Amino acid sequence: MAAEPRHFPHIFRPLRIGDMQLSNRIMAPPHGRIIADPLASPKEAERFAGYWLERVRNGLCWVDGVNTFIDNRIVPRGYAPSGLGAILRGSVHNPHYRDRMARLAEDIHAHGAVVTAQIINQGAMPHSASGVLANYTNNAGTHALTRPEIARMIEDYALIARTVRDCGLDGIELHANHEDVLQLFLSPATNHRQDEYGGSAEGRLKLLIDVLAAIRAEVGRDLTLGIRFNMHELFEGGYDLDEGIAIARAVEATGHIDFFHGVIGNNWGAPSYIQPHLYGVAQWSEMAGRYRAALSVPVVYSGRVDSPEAAEAVLARGHADVVGVARGFFADPAFVAKARQGRSAQIVPCIGCNDCLHAVSVEKLPFGCAVNPRAGREADPPPARAAQPRRIVVVGAGPAGMEAAAVAAERGHAVVLLERAGAPGGQMRLAAAVPENRQFLAYIDRQHDRLRAAGVDIRLGIEADPPAILALSPDVLLLATGSRPRRHRVPGAELPFVIEGRDLLAGRAQAGRSALVIAREDHMQPLTVASALVERGVRVRLLYQTPAVAPLVGKYSIGAIMARLTAAGAELRVMERVTAIAPGRVTTRNVYSGVEALHEGFDSVVLACGAEPETALAEALQAQGAIAPLLLGDAYVPGRILAATREAHEIASRL
Repeated sequence: MAAEPRHFPHIFRPLRIGDMQLSNRIMAPPHGRIIADPLASPKEAERFAGYWLERVRNGLCWVDGVNTFIDNRIVPRGYAPSGLGAILRGSVHNPHYRDRMARLAEDIHAHGAVVTAQIINQGAMPHSASGVLANYTNNAGTHALTRPEIARMIEDYALIARTVRDCGLDGIELHANHEDVLQLFLSPATNHRQDEYGGSAEGRLKLLIDVLAAIRAEVGRDLTLGIRFNMHELFEGGYDLDEGIAIARAVEATGHIDFFHGVIGNNWGAPSYIQPHLYGVAQWSEMAGRYRAALSVPVVYSGRVDSPEAAEAVLARGHADVVGVARGFFADPAFVAKARQGRSAQIVPCIGCNDCLHAVSVEKLPFGCAVNPRAGREADPPPARAAQPRRIVVVGAGPAGMEAAAVAAERGHAVVLLERAGAPGGQMRLAAAVPENRQFLAYIDRQHDRLRAAGVDIRLGIEADPPAILALSPDVLLLATGSRPRRHRVPGAELPFVIEGRDLLAGRAQAGRSALVIAREDHMQPLTVASALVERGVRVRLLYQTPAVAPLVGKYSIGAIMARLTAAGAELRVMERVTAIAPGRVTTRNVYSGVEALHEGFDSVVLACGAEPETALAEALQAQGAIAPLLLGDAYVPGRILAATREAHEIASRL
């Protein structure tokens, strides 16, 4: 019998917001666009719906996941859009919007949940309040909206509201944060207008209030209406906490809103509004509590709430009435169900790596989750029981090896997992040596438990060689042997004060008081190594060959680690190729101009040069011709955790 919700009494207390009846206090803030485009192909729409339905079947009671974009019909004909939010055709003008959203709403309602649309009018690309740049990292030109353009935009908000109502959705959330046009008008940093839409706090508020009034005039009280709001801009010249509360109180006083959704961060900075694991759990919920104390409408808080325990704490402290969880649902669609059943320890933990975002936004890859390979693929059938169980040997208990072994065993195969280290985790466990990565251990432990539950024969401390493997008589051999450090072929790389980043993290080597980090890897490795050094009080300079620091680390994560490193005095140099290492000096050459530079005063050089596949075992087996192994994860090609676990899952699902 399932446990009663006494485990989390605040989470499982019903609540009414407007006309929406919630069975619990956890909602999913908007993130549907990253999963799939529901207005594109039928397959994309199926993927989008499948993702949400899997979660409402497991207790999610409020889906705020229908991103609905304002029609950008203000721009002149021939305008070429640029930037994340430069969308010309609004969502409701797509021929599929009405039928697909109506069907989605019907399906979600069938599971006792509600669904709301978030209306988005991404600003500064090109529209803004007064032509002021929205942030420090985007120098794209802007167009200051005229009064007639504003009037037309307000009409579009009302049109969308009517369409949302006609589709059967339950409400609307206005996107008034993260550089939306509405926030650009609210902020004294970006609104320098001197007409009725600027010039004072009341003037800066006018656009938002006009939009709310237009929506209510169009749909009355038929829809629950709220705003998502940046509680503190944390931006030079922007509004602070007290000013934000004053804005929220003024909006509430109109009588138009039914809820207030407080978040923190922006599209580019430290923090971003999607906080990576370098920040504390629910770090800004107390700020939401200030808003809750000042308002009478229910307050939603979102921001790195990664467990039912964290959500319960936010609610119990009175910081919010509802808690938003996004990446927690990526990791485990049964997040709510397991909490209700008293099985929160079995929830697959989000590790906050943001690979889900980096893969989509930087590398334009399909959505995925590092710890849940089925995320975004819920519409596809799960792995079936094996028609003919086989004996499978997996070598290497890193992320790829653990996932492959678990899936194969769960399908009914007899699986032996060999790992030469004394504990599973591979490079993930090594990365966890840095304090901000400690949550990686929770995922490793969860996978270890999963392997044991599936009956995998786990053998740690085993150096697998061809005779040992062949003695096990495998029908299938999967090699997840990981990677080795990429050799940096430069004069002096063999000197004793030159150490590998992996050795530093593992405690096998120590840096001196100052270290030059040679970065030849585009993900997090050089930054992780640098973070470990500054944590130990080492003076650090990073040298990148690329024109930018960590080009494959997306904007939602880069700000946090850059803030930490630069605050600790770390220096970062780009476009410099190391040409020679000598005691007390390193020479570099600009990759474009060839201009040489000299770096002196460092007693250690640390190599963070990426990885090469570890294929020695595969080559030895192939030389014998006894069995053809399959390579997984870094053993095939080093990359993101997400790529390793997904690849392993797919291969093991077909054995």
